[in-house]
Amino acid sequence: MANMNAAPATSLPRRQPASPDGGLFLGQAGKRGLQRMLQALFREQLLQRAHLISEGGVSWLPLWSQQAMLRIEGLAIGRTGDCRVEGAIAYYRTGQAPQVIATPSALLACIAPSLPGRPAPDDLARLIEELDNSFDNDVLCLRYRQAWAQELVDGLDAGRSCFIDALRHAGHHNPALLLEQWGTLGHPWHPTFKTKLGLSAEEVMALSPEFRPVLQVPVAALRADRAHAAFADSEHPGADPGSAYQAWFARTFPAAWQRWDAALRAAGKEGQAWLPLPLHPYQASRQVPHGFAPEIARGELLLLPGVAIDATPTMSFRTVVPEGSPSLPHMKLPVALRLTSVQRTVSPKSAVMGPRLTRLLGTILEREGGFGGTLAIVPESVGLHYLDPDGDDDRARHLAILYRGNPMAAAGPGLFPVPVGALFADSPFGGRPLAAELVSLARGDHAQGALDFFAQYAATVLRATLSAYLLYGIAFEAHQQNSFILLDERHAPVRLLARDFGDLRVHGPTLRAAGLALDAYRPGHTVYEDDEPVRDKLLHAVLLCHLVELALLLAHTFRQPETPFWDVLRREAEQVFDSLRGRADGRRWERERRALLEEDWPAKSFLRMRLLDTSDDLHGSMPNPFTAQA
Repeated sequence: MANMNAAPATSLPRRQPASPDGGLFLGQAGKRGLQRMLQALFREQLLQRAHLISEGGVSWLPLWSQQAMLRIEGLAIGRTGDCRVEGAIAYYRTGQAPQVIATPSALLACIAPSLPGRPAPDDLARLIEELDNSFDNDVLCLRYRQAWAQELVDGLDAGRSCFIDALRHAGHHNPALLLEQWGTLGHPWHPTFKTKLGLSAEEVMALSPEFRPVLQVPVAALRADRAHAAFADSEHPGADPGSAYQAWFARTFPAAWQRWDAALRAAGKEGQAWLPLPLHPYQASRQVPHGFAPEIARGELLLLPGVAIDATPTMSFRTVVPEGSPSLPHMKLPVALRLTSVQRTVSPKSAVMGPRLTRLLGTILEREGGFGGTLAIVPESVGLHYLDPDGDDDRARHLAILYRGNPMAAAGPGLFPVPVGALFADSPFGGRPLAAELVSLARGDHAQGALDFFAQYAATVLRATLSAYLLYGIAFEAHQQNSFILLDERHAPVRLLARDFGDLRVHGPTLRAAGLALDAYRPGHTVYEDDEPVRDKLLHAVLLCHLVELALLLAHTFRQPETPFWDVLRREAEQVFDSLRGRADGRRWERERRALLEEDWPAKSFLRMRLLDTSDDLHGSMPNPFTAQA
């Protein structure tokens, strides 16, 4: 179902180099994993930062119940609990030789007896398996990137010193997709950032975006009376949604439609009674044949041989680009795999609410002129999902699709879309983060240039997201993977392009006060009457995982203190609040300003979630970083 542009890898042993330079990749993956693990342990207060004893460049953490200590070289912890570790980590236990800790699972195994509540052995073993899987997959990724980096350097203009500049002028057919795949680094907070349980090393390389695979996406046939179709452009009053979906698919994918229609006729089926349903190749080969065996037996679902669309994955494993095209819609497909921490399926809620939210957001953007041109969206134009006869959405989420706009549609004269996650990736042109390249292109390769670039970047993103939140109650999940930044002809950040509305949250009272409404798929989802869950989404996704991470990256890359970047971020947030005073509800304006600039912030507890094996959000809290000191 999938093929690659590179030879498949073999399984890597964890303790021994897999190649002459394998030790380098093991070390790099270990460092990346340990940084995220240690950060989560301190940030979620599973280990106590207050217990650290620092002497020079070495920090010691007593583990009293174990009569042991951790020794950490070059540890620095920032005001949001972000960790940097420049040296080695070792475990010392009374009467035993020191043990150098090289992987996140080894760290967890060493300190587990000191964790609150003493995790159950089964939970500990499960999480260690997830951490080891993430580590192994990261080693594969790092090894592959070495050859890919050289290929990129050789294939682009050697006269240009920056990767994004060279790519922008190379005439590449889909530079946004290339940057998505190059920038697939994993969640900046998540200890299991590369976990893909259930796949072999060969399958990881054959399906994951960081290896640039070409997938064969089968197109099945689902009985029209067992499906629900939703559209963003209109509700097609009086029209049959199934027929409307058929017509849309035939216009959008004419070659695939012809093959699908011919296969259906060869099977003796009437085309009007069926709808084309693309499936992720993993889903088609592993989950659908047994998970939907009753539907296949009843003739409600047909797996048609020889009908497929070539596609390649984006930064999101399950979202693929047909033919790598810069114009065709992306396909968000369910996969019954645990990726990072949860199964990445497409719920009926997402298939229905994506088009509804697209209509709502389109109305808002038209009314507001994109908030001064700072905000655009990637529309979710069409959704389709299976109608389970028992109303079981947990089954239906494995047989669904959401068609999303192509980010390259936002490109235009003087505008170039860059996935935000890619800004954190090292450039193949010298190894600096791509964000640092943009600083040098837009503002000059120096510390003041970094501050000036970040000021414009923060002003753009905050005006877009805070305006939508304060005036309409919209909280985008605009973290690194779900966001693009549009650069002007001078490489300056001028517009946020937001995508993926699956966990976008709306404050119902604020939306209604603006004269708008949104029908929720189910009460308690998407639209909330309380402001806290909506605000939490804004703070976690936009502030912590996007803007704060970028500020820290720039400060560390340009070897500057973090405080000036925090000052810039606060100043830009205050300016957006000031600009909206009088337009937003007065009491809400005051409440949200205090929550953002003065009160404690929520901190999502990813490691606790994995220890409990839950996908439900768990939040701790952190002192407000605008007022707290590192």
